[in-house]
Amino acid sequence: MTGLVGRGLLVVVLMIFAGAAALAYSGTQPKRYSAEMRLEFGRLVSPDLQLLGGGYSEPQMDENIRTATEASEVKSFDVAQATAKAAPDLGTPGQIASSILVAPVRDTLTVVITAKESTPARAARLARVYGDQFIAIHNRRVEKRAGTTQKELERRYALLNVQEQRTVPGANLRFQINTLDVLRRSGTGEPQVIEEPRESASATSPNTAHNVLFGILFGLVVGIGLVALRAESPARAAAAAARRASTVAREGPRSQ
Repeated sequence: MTGLVGRGLLVVVLMIFAGAAALAYSGTQPKRYSAEMRLEFGRLVSPDLQLLGGGYSEPQMDENIRTATEASEVKSFDVAQATAKAAPDLGTPGQIASSILVAPVRDTLTVVITAKESTPARAARLARVYGDQFIAIHNRRVEKRAGTTQKELERRYALLNVQEQRTVPGANLRFQINTLDVLRRSGTGEPQVIEEPRESASATSPNTAHNVLFGILFGLVVGIGLVALRAESPARAAAAAARRASTVAREGPRSQ
């Protein structure tokens, strides 16, 4: 009975020690705060190509694949570089990239930008600047593609004679050119910001409760292992003694 109590006490002591060590470790770690910006995407094919109709219409695609594709674009290192240039105090492009997590929300067309920083204000600002820089880069790309397509349609329209310009194909070209001009000037309005970053007073790391729980479980496993080894050692010693006795018993008559 005394041996059983001692083993249990050993396990408890190891659990307390490991939990206290985890608590002390968490206390030495710098606090990190997070903020989120949510973006909603409505289309995948570039608007300038959609205006052409026909084979350029929106393809049938799983929405999770589509959103994951958009998330990859948001996570581009180009956005981190633009953010560092727009707000140098937020860090280098590499530091910004490592502080940003971009994840698609399953079964939606929503992408979440999560920024982690040393203070709630910095986290919210990083998420906002990063999201704004992505939208700006996205709009510049749309503007460039729209301008290129517009010039090509204008070239084709200029090749038509006056009579051909008055036909339906000519009217369609004029409509597409005018629409692309508006698109180039005003953008598509996508993606839309459906949730602005907010400051949070609660630190996301270190996760003290998680660390302490892990430490306690680690101590429990180690304690049980040590108890099992201590219980097994006498059994092994007894088995070894029995084997030696058996050997002596067998070899005894031979030596006589």
